[in-house]
Amino acid sequence: MLRIAKGPTTALAALATGAVLALGVGVAPAGAAEGSCAGGATGRLPRVQDQRFYVQCAGGVATVLACPTGQVYSPAAQLCDVPAQVRPAVATAATAGPAKLNGLLFGVKNLSTTVRIADAPAGLDGVPVTFTTLGGRLLCSAVTDQFGAARCDTPARLTIPLDEILRGYRANYAGIGGIYLPSSATAPVALL
Repeated sequence: MLRIAKGPTTALAALATGAVLALGVGVAPAGAAEGSCAGGATGRLPRVQDQRFYVQCAGGVATVLACPTGQVYSPAAQLCDVPAQVRPAVATAATAGPAKLNGLLFGVKNLSTTVRIADAPAGLDGVPVTFTTLGGRLLCSAVTDQFGAARCDTPARLTIPLDEILRGYRANYAGIGGIYLPSSATAPVALL
């Protein structure tokens, strides 16, 4: 059984079966650690897919709790601490998909990326991503969903030169100081 805890400064809501935890910064899906609480286990367990959270087991019931902003869970100490005391910042990886330029409206559709923890299948949720031309001009920005995916479209009538847009775009994740390292990915832009 999984229970979602409501902390004093975070607004939480349970979404759907399979328990998804919605935070003000994003969404954290339930993970395998919650299953380790079965059989009446007690204590705290790390959330491998996102160390900003941990699992409190009490009588076989798993409660997902968030560390204070800027902290991560330390399995050795079984408490939240500043990242430098727990482990080095974790590498992230971004991928981007092809986008389309609408020549009539001169806007770019389907700018997309997925940001995940490197060497792990879990997406990094609730983090901001910016989409720019390869020359560095801002196209749009979005926040990743519970699967680490973000998508946006530019406004119509861009004032960026056509040749710069058609060179492609970059999806940029800036990282979270001391917790997650930045990552980026590029993808092509084609005419519709």
